[in-house]
Amino acid sequence: MLIYQKLRQNPDLAVALVFAVITSIIAPPAPGDILQRINLPLLGLLLFLMCIVAGLRLSGFFAAIFQHLFQGSASGRSLGRFFIFSCYFSSMFITNDVALIIFVPLAIMVFTEARRIRLMVPTVCWQTIAANLGSMLTPIGNPQNLFIYSHYNLEPLAFLSITAPIVLISGLAIYLATYTLNDCEVSLPAQPNTALPWKNILPLLLLFTLCLLHVVHLLSFPLLAGFVLPALALLNYHLYREADYKLLLLFALLFIGVGNLSHIELFQSWPAKMLNGHEFWVSLLLSQVLSNVPATVLLASYTENYAPLLLGVNIGGLGTIIASMASVISFKAYLQTRFSKPSYYLLTFTGSNLAVLALLLLYYHFYMKYGSLISQQLYLSL
Repeated sequence: MLIYQKLRQNPDLAVALVFAVITSIIAPPAPGDILQRINLPLLGLLLFLMCIVAGLRLSGFFAAIFQHLFQGSASGRSLGRFFIFSCYFSSMFITNDVALIIFVPLAIMVFTEARRIRLMVPTVCWQTIAANLGSMLTPIGNPQNLFIYSHYNLEPLAFLSITAPIVLISGLAIYLATYTLNDCEVSLPAQPNTALPWKNILPLLLLFTLCLLHVVHLLSFPLLAGFVLPALALLNYHLYREADYKLLLLFALLFIGVGNLSHIELFQSWPAKMLNGHEFWVSLLLSQVLSNVPATVLLASYTENYAPLLLGVNIGGLGTIIASMASVISFKAYLQTRFSKPSYYLLTFTGSNLAVLALLLLYYHFYMKYGSLISQQLYLSL
């Protein structure tokens, strides 16, 4: 009964489970094949990053930064920009999901206590867009990036040469959009300055650095796991409870299902032919109904053109509320507020998403004409 309730609450997980079971019946995998298809280094790295960032969040590290920057009063626009660009920049390193988990509730709390409710919806909507687009920059910014980076065995500079231009354009667009925020004065409640537990924070930052060394291929996964697994247990074993095991299970089920598909004759050739040359548009449209993480895992097995796939699933995070599951985090946080207006939020969210999506589609049109030359020059300069 508990499993049934969990599946009802998480339809993406239920679909992935059905997908894995049906494909396993059609093309039964050997036990050894299952372990081989599940990318344990990728799942392990995701687990470590989740636990490390959870430790930083629980320590009050991010809230302390806000308290240090804002005291007494501030303009609504400057506050909105802080919350929005906190998501934009932090998502590059702590993932879009975690950035929203940290900064959306903080924004809601501040605007609620300051009685500036009208600032809440536009700020939270742009926080979500900023997290989804800022996270595009780095391999560890979001799950689909980490999967593509690992699946195609990319080098960091090659990855950045694709993502950096569009992330820069997105940042400029988001900054211009913040001029629509009400520039009213916001009185902030007094907050006592609390000392941070640096004895716990510094080891976490060290472990995070080790994860980055693995991402840039300077540290093997067995060595990384040998350091991080016991270190997290010694620092605070409760951090292992903070990981998003639903996401890890979703990845594992998709890996199994996609691996089974490759052994079904019907799916061995025609999907690749259909996808060839259309990776961007197929991944973007599929993300709107399936979400960009499952779309990435499903499509990556049928193409070697990683650049349009990478752009498609990340730009495809814009649009519908489920295009990026990180967007649901913000929506759920807003629904918990006392004066929530779901239809108004969805209208504002969708309108803002479509506006940025239109801009980035123009960029992609330009990229298709001149992008290979620009990426090559950027790669050489880096």
